Amino acid sequence: MWIQALVPAMTVAFVVTVAFMLTLHPLAVKIGLVDRPGGRKLHNGNIPIIGGIAMFAGMATGALLLGLPTVGFLSALVAGLLLVLVGAIDDGITLPPSARVIAQIAVVLIMIYGGTLQLADIGDPFGTGVISMGRFSVIFTLVVSLTMINAYNLVDGIDGLAGSLAIVALVAVSVVAGLDSVFGIAALTVVASIVGFLLFNFPVKWNRSQRSFMGDAGSTLLGLAIVWLTIGISQGAERVISPVHCLWFAALPIFDCLTCFVRRSLKGKSPFTPGRDHFHHTLRRGGFRVRQRLGIIVGLQMLYAAIGISGYYAGVPDHIMFAAWSVLGLSQRRIIRMIAKSHRLHRLKLIRAHELLAKRNETAHT
Repeated sequence: MWIQALVPAMTVAFVVTVAFMLTLHPLAVKIGLVDRPGGRKLHNGNIPIIGGIAMFAGMATGALLLGLPTVGFLSALVAGLLLVLVGAIDDGITLPPSARVIAQIAVVLIMIYGGTLQLADIGDPFGTGVISMGRFSVIFTLVVSLTMINAYNLVDGIDGLAGSLAIVALVAVSVVAGLDSVFGIAALTVVASIVGFLLFNFPVKWNRSQRSFMGDAGSTLLGLAIVWLTIGISQGAERVISPVHCLWFAALPIFDCLTCFVRRSLKGKSPFTPGRDHFHHTLRRGGFRVRQRLGIIVGLQMLYAAIGISGYYAGVPDHIMFAAWSVLGLSQRRIIRMIAKSHRLHRLKLIRAHELLAKRNETAHT
């Protein structure tokens, strides 16, 4: 049933997203819904912030073709629309953090009570048996969901990054859920919409005239889609995988978010204060260009997602997967710094080699 509707749904999701991107581009410039350079923003010119609206339109129309269960579809539609509207307003006039958090809480509650999705248990992360959340299920689901939504929002620092990381997570969901699952095909429909957006955001030369950003509307929407689908495949009737294994599908955004929050808190700053302490900033200081940084971070996330999928199919116990994930999380900043340092030293060696060669050539000609 689901497979027959998948190709049309993905096609429509992609086409609608592209159509909205092309249509909204001049309108966004006209009304001032643009990201202006300055401060931490290093891009050139005013860039329209329309990706979130376009992707939502693509996802909604694609999901409509899938014929998803009415209650779940309507809840997802309302939640996504609310998140995109608040995100678009924030992209235009900058809302206070409290307003964004209230909207995100409302969205997660729609998922919990409208979509009937929540973390009833977290698997067996400590080898002591499955841990049930009991009466703390709603609170815990709120905390996890808000973390995921904001992780994808915060990681959105270079062209193509948030969208590419989301694609990795969603493809992983579809692999473990399968094409006979509503969550598996929904994940691929979301992927099609993201690809439609990335045509206008991926760091390549040919799309510069139509370059656009997803903004908070887009990045928070992706976080919501991923948490919705991962809870869907790890809880309830559609459960096929432990929540512990799902952590690997979004490892890097989570590591980046938690690392920044901890470092800022230790410095006496608000965790929500913007800064240059994300993983892509560290790689930039190491001398990597935009596409190189994108390749490194997405490549690492692909590796981590593959570990999660392999662990699932190999039947690796939750406590081993969680221990490995935790060690990796504690080491991730050091790993990124080592990559940056290695590249920086390599560049210095090349510069010195060129300087030495230039001196030798100068000596030879005198």
